[in-house]
Amino acid sequence: MGKINLNKIAFIGGGAMAKAIIKGIIGGGLVAPEQIMVGEPTEAHAAALHADYGVKTTTDNKEAVRDADLVIFAVKPQVAPVALTPDLIACFKKDAWVLSIMGSVTLEQLHAYAPGFPVVRTMPNTPLACGAGMTAICCDAKVTGEMKGTAGAIFSSCGEIEYVDEKALDAITAISGCGPGYFFVIIDALADAGVRAGLPRALAIKLAAQTMAGSGKLCIESGLHPAQLRDQVTSPGGTTIAGIHALENHGVRGAFYDAVQAVLERNKELQG
Repeated sequence: MGKINLNKIAFIGGGAMAKAIIKGIIGGGLVAPEQIMVGEPTEAHAAALHADYGVKTTTDNKEAVRDADLVIFAVKPQVAPVALTPDLIACFKKDAWVLSIMGSVTLEQLHAYAPGFPVVRTMPNTPLACGAGMTAICCDAKVTGEMKGTAGAIFSSCGEIEYVDEKALDAITAISGCGPGYFFVIIDALADAGVRAGLPRALAIKLAAQTMAGSGKLCIESGLHPAQLRDQVTSPGGTTIAGIHALENHGVRGAFYDAVQAVLERNKELQG
């Protein structure tokens, strides 16, 4: 994939999503592990990050951001007012830029945290952890072409990307951001049905998970509409159509419509 033109990347927060991104950056050879510093308040967690990835760690966020070219906001949104203080922002390099993975935090809100700095807002999802993530990226007017390309390279190292306008991000959050949660429920339910039908639990989970993963890959790689792919496996009067009929009777489509709408409404609440 090739290196990116950054001497130091700082993470504020070292949780699961930050670890997935770090894994991708290092695995893709974008920067060396020692060029990454993670600000993580828990000493044991910081030590584990260093041991697992070879990155530098500190419990002092000010130390983490000092001299960093790129600062990645990787804390939970509710922690942001406590973590992203004016004292911290004052430690940024004059030519630093910011990348946020905080859900529901708008560019306007990010500018309030880091006034004057170029900001990239992203919506990644948890499959980043296995290199199969989906990340939407939007940039403010101060973000240069090189910064935009660097953000794309970072998330391409652990999945697929799309550059979007910010107005699309709420809907994207409801689809790909929250989507893994929906699909894990489906895998669990389908595996339960397999157990009820007499399959061992581990086998039922593997069958359900791999079938979902394979179906998604087929949809992407074939370029066919999902309905066309469904028709390919749905014989007249066959077993699959009987199962789909049962799903339709239970309002599966409507449930997904409602799930997306619930996310959109909750996003509005979180954004104030």
